[in-house]
Amino acid sequence: MHDRLQTARSIDEVIQIHDFFLQKCLKECLLLSPELLVKVEKLKALCLQYATSIQLLIPSIEVANPENTSKSGKSRSRINKSQDRDEQLKLASENVVMSESILKFEAAFNSELQSLVPTLSSSSQAEPYLTHLAQCILGMRIDQ
Repeated sequence: MHDRLQTARSIDEVIQIHDFFLQKCLKECLLLSPELLVKVEKLKALCLQYATSIQLLIPSIEVANPENTSKSGKSRSRINKSQDRDEQLKLASENVVMSESILKFEAAFNSELQSLVPTLSSSSQAEPYLTHLAQCILGMRIDQ
């Protein structure tokens, strides 16, 4: 675009180049296809659900308190050791729940992203600019 602007001879040519640029940006933003917009909206909703869940789950994760661990050479009582072990098991199970939640969101997001590929591919015949988006998503799937 920069080169085309440098060679423009009139303000009308500059406006024409700018209009072409804006049209291309509008198409690249997927704002012209209702079907694609619905798919992108679903992806956005999943991302927002994920962010909300993470905000709610993070406070429930507790890290072992370093003050509870004995730095001196004194041996701790069996009761304290048993309580520490129980607490560690509880924390581990909570972390498993969080990990499972994250994996569920990841699976849902990947599924929705993959469902976008056929829509992009079918639309790319009419709108060639969508081809690179479908290829990008397919490339991500191959890497996973």
